[in-house]
Amino acid sequence: MARVLAVRDLSIGYGGEALLEEIAFDVQRGEVFAILGGSGSGKSTLLRTLIGLQPPLQGRVHFTGIGPPERAMTPPRFGVVFQSAALFGSSTLLQNVLLPLQKWTDLPPDAATAVAMGRLRLVGLERFAHHLPSEVSGGMKKRCGIARALALDPPILFLDEPSAGLDPITSADLDRLILTLARRLAVTIVLVTHELPSILHTADQCILLDSRARGVIARGAPRELAERSTDVRVQAFFQRREAGHA
Repeated sequence: MARVLAVRDLSIGYGGEALLEEIAFDVQRGEVFAILGGSGSGKSTLLRTLIGLQPPLQGRVHFTGIGPPERAMTPPRFGVVFQSAALFGSSTLLQNVLLPLQKWTDLPPDAATAVAMGRLRLVGLERFAHHLPSEVSGGMKKRCGIARALALDPPILFLDEPSAGLDPITSADLDRLILTLARRLAVTIVLVTHELPSILHTADQCILLDSRARGVIARGAPRELAERSTDVRVQAFFQRREAGHA
């Protein structure tokens, strides 16, 4: 596999104070890569730094073949779905997906609508294209957020807690969609999550962040870490217990 994202010597935080230090990892093209950790471990801060919403204290984030994180007035090079899906409530699902196409392309209206409908079809929402976000379920909002993030065919898709607030059945359906997108579209997916079923079912590789260590304490395939790691902190995360307790 070709590397699509390289993070080197990255320190992140606020007000000059580091939350995480010396972060380093690679993401390979076409894989599902998970950023794991407990509450307050810095997962969302790391995501914000990767997508260019927050400057690092030091180090670098390098996207191979797609350029640096976003800059104002340039078309997005990757898709992002935030935890709330961030849909515009007064716009239909179709109108939400159309927004990036209208802003960043010169497609005629009919062609843009066809592309947007295709993205909704991809996530199973074609029949709900003319519904408002308030008229659909939480899982459907997440799916619409994914459809919008895929509107411009980005090579990388970032997902922030995609299963948060969903019931187990809806969450499992979303996991299957993530895997389908990764395999069918060959899109690289980087997701922030603490949901164990999602981690074990979807992620090819992962890093585990720890707030006390202020960095990465484990990396590799999630199932291998869960079954073979001898680090009590890693076992505490995967077995959902406090480190140092049986």
